[in-house]
Amino acid sequence: MDPNGEHSPLGFLPCYKPPGATSRDIVNRAQRRLRGEFGLRKLKVGHTGTLDPLAEGLVLLAIGSATRLTPWVLQHGKRYLADFQLGVSSESGDLESELVIQKEAKLPTAAEIEQVLEDFHGVVEQTPPAHSAIKVDGQRAHIRARRGEDFEMPKRRILIDSVKLISYEPPMMRLDVRCGSGTYLRTLGMDVAAACGCAAVMTKLVRNEVGRFTLDDTLDCEFMFDDEDREKMPAIPMTQFLRPPVEGLTHMPAIELDQQQIGMLHAGIRIAGTPQRAAEPLPEEWIGCIDQVDTFDRNTNVLDCIGVDRSSDSSGPWGELVAILRPHRKLWHPLRVFPTAESITLRD
Repeated sequence: MDPNGEHSPLGFLPCYKPPGATSRDIVNRAQRRLRGEFGLRKLKVGHTGTLDPLAEGLVLLAIGSATRLTPWVLQHGKRYLADFQLGVSSESGDLESELVIQKEAKLPTAAEIEQVLEDFHGVVEQTPPAHSAIKVDGQRAHIRARRGEDFEMPKRRILIDSVKLISYEPPMMRLDVRCGSGTYLRTLGMDVAAACGCAAVMTKLVRNEVGRFTLDDTLDCEFMFDDEDREKMPAIPMTQFLRPPVEGLTHMPAIELDQQQIGMLHAGIRIAGTPQRAAEPLPEEWIGCIDQVDTFDRNTNVLDCIGVDRSSDSSGPWGELVAILRPHRKLWHPLRVFPTAESITLRD
């Protein structure tokens, strides 16, 4: 239900973002289409991780109350295919700014690249590019960089689960990367090239996975950029692609709730319970690299868990999400609570 009492969609919408569009473009246009499908005056839509305009691939949208789950979804790992041109550099690290050729650069062999890549596994310290959306002293770094300001980018710890050389036809290099949230792929390619004794710029980036969501699951959003040609809209409603909110949280431990506990959580009352192991847990070493540090304690143990209702046959293998729970004095406090199908039926 939305705040106005109207039925509203709730869940995650995996979308394909074409090159040239911004992540905000996808959010705005999906919001407009979904409002039309449901006849809603208002509908919250947000993304769970941006892609640069030059990049393409999976952008996972949070629809309705699922926007309240973004901090936890951002904990997921991602997978990319990234192309780099070696022997050149640019101020932005990609094709957004002018390329500068390294006249005396010696390009590495494939064997040399693969040897260097062995040092880029696990927890790695990375300096994000100045042409990025990270805030430095309260301002976006890319805005300060375009003004020609001199400033230092803060280093951050990232996690590279795997990085593989997929193809190499000098000077073009393609990498397959599985990494934690907050990783800058163009910086990774530049660092790999620097370790090989040359420079590099990123020429193409495709995001293939976010957690358990893949590019194969996506709704192709190119049709949303042709407002004049309504025939290009798919016959199937966009909500057919909507995934239950619990699918974005399979990395979290879960408490299976009974109806009494569900009622207590909806009333804001803490419950007792023992969480079961996450269905798809994150690697332990990832936790120290996650930006949303408030969801973890100093010993890198997961604090939060999810409460699920598995009593309905229609709830799917993961159950229906009821709440995000946080421990409080040996009980579980309802940090975020969501309407279930049964609670909506009772209110109607």
